[in-house]
Amino acid sequence: SELREDILKIDFFAKKEGYQINYMKAGKLVYLADKIHLRLYGRTITNDTYVAMKNGPVPSRTKDIISKSEWWGHDIVEYSNRFLTPPNGYNISSISDVDTIVFSKTDLKVLDMVFQYFGKLTEFDLSDYTHTFPEWMQYKQSLLSNPHTAYPIQIDDLFHKDEIDKAFLQSEELLTLSKKQFHNEL
Repeated sequence: SELREDILKIDFFAKKEGYQINYMKAGKLVYLADKIHLRLYGRTITNDTYVAMKNGPVPSRTKDIISKSEWWGHDIVEYSNRFLTPPNGYNISSISDVDTIVFSKTDLKVLDMVFQYFGKLTEFDLSDYTHTFPEWMQYKQSLLSNPHTAYPIQIDDLFHKDEIDKAFLQSEELLTLSKKQFHNEL
C-alpha cells in the first residue's frame, strides 16, 4: 500500500543521514522529493496530501507515520515499527534495510537527488527554504498570526513557475506536460 511505501521513503532518508534523522528534516525531504518528482514526471512519489504549517509545507500522512499515529491503524504502526523507531526527542532511527523494489527508477533518482542536494541542510535551514515556496507564502500572514493552524495546499500550487532554485528549474513546457500528465490530459 502507499502507506507502506511512505514508511520506506522515510527510512530511505534516515539511512542516508546515518541511520538517524530529525523528523522535521525527514518530512521536508519527503516533501521536496514529492514536489520535484511531480514537476519532472507528473506524479508525486508518496501521493500524500500537503498542508502549510508554521515551519513550512508538510506532507500530512508522512507526519502521521513519523509520529506513529494510530489514525492509520495498528497494522500500519506495526509495519512502521519494523523499519523506524518511534521519535526519540526530535529524531527517528532506521532499524531495518529498505526494500528498494517498491521504488520506481525515477523515485530512486529523485530521492537520491534530493538527499544529495538538500541532505546537508538542517531541519531549520529546510524550514526557512520552504518558506520561500509560493504554496506556503500564500498562508504566511495567517500562519504568523495563528501559528497553530494548518492550511491545505492544493497540488496544482506545486507547479508554480516562479521557482528560484535549480532543483526546481524546469522549462515551462516540461511543467505544462507534467501538469497535464498529473491530470491525465495527455
